[in-house]
Amino acid sequence: MAFDTGISSAVAQYVYTQSNGAVTEPIGGSYLQAYCEFLGVTEPLNASWLIALCNNFGITEPLNGSWTIALANYYNITYPTGGTYWMALAGAAPYNPTLPPFIWNEDTLNWGSESRIWEIGTPVAPTADFTSDAITITVGSQVQFTDTSTGLPTSWNWSFTGGTPVTSNEQNPLVTYDTIGSFQVALEATNAEGSNTKTVPNYMTVNVVPVVADFSADNTTPIEGGTVAFTDLSTGTPDTWDWTLTGATPATSTVQNPTVIYNTAGTYSVSLTASKTGSIDTQTKVDYITAATIIPAVPITEFATGLIYNTITQTGYNINNKFSTSLVANKITT
Repeated sequence: MAFDTGISSAVAQYVYTQSNGAVTEPIGGSYLQAYCEFLGVTEPLNASWLIALCNNFGITEPLNGSWTIALANYYNITYPTGGTYWMALAGAAPYNPTLPPFIWNEDTLNWGSESRIWEIGTPVAPTADFTSDAITITVGSQVQFTDTSTGLPTSWNWSFTGGTPVTSNEQNPLVTYDTIGSFQVALEATNAEGSNTKTVPNYMTVNVVPVVADFSADNTTPIEGGTVAFTDLSTGTPDTWDWTLTGATPATSTVQNPTVIYNTAGTYSVSLTASKTGSIDTQTKVDYITAATIIPAVPITEFATGLIYNTITQTGYNINNKFSTSLVANKITT
């Protein structure tokens, strides 16, 4: 036969037909090598480009001892033409895979048209897998889960022990954890070929928000017998309080904001232990309260001059041995 391209051999015509005219020159003197490289097969198999070509089409065994006959059988050719199977192959319908219109060319660093064989392979059941943006959190936090299953699943069945929601059919669900503990996560991924489940015990660790104890007083320098109101300033939402109030009445308290009396002058420390399930903290403020002594008023008599003072007013207090006194008197002459 004669061809417009000048290709005269049956092998060359087969290559030209199957590549839709894209391969018109042999590589290394071989049209089969040129066609194999056109298909993306860059190495011969067992030193044979014919075997490599057959293998590319999924042909793994010769037929009647011949790889050419096996290739012809692939095209449903059962008899040679003109005494040769290559002549029969040359007239076979072209092998037309679905080709992407454009691919990235590493040589030119541009998008361009190119013929490629995309080998899809046999569909398989998924292999379930997943990740999350956190595995250790505090109570009330949200966690984003991401499906990383292989095998192109079409449906998902999640199970989140301790989470909200407890189950989900979304591919990438968002889950909230409101309970302290370690919790299991499971994902079943499914497609038309089957399903697969991945289960991870103790995948999520949920911790309590820690308590940090703190407090203040409305007066840190009361006089003897004066009252002091304490205010809990702890963070982390504690639900239990244990006060130690040295020198005060009462000396201990379990209310959140106690009010106490200091009957004895002195300098005293205050301690608060705030807690809840899973967290406890203590704050101690040393020498936090100083109770002052009241100085009683005493009449003064001036014996040396024979003067006597009555209607005496005297005020004073004693804090850290500091005195302040004021006197008002009416002088009586005798």
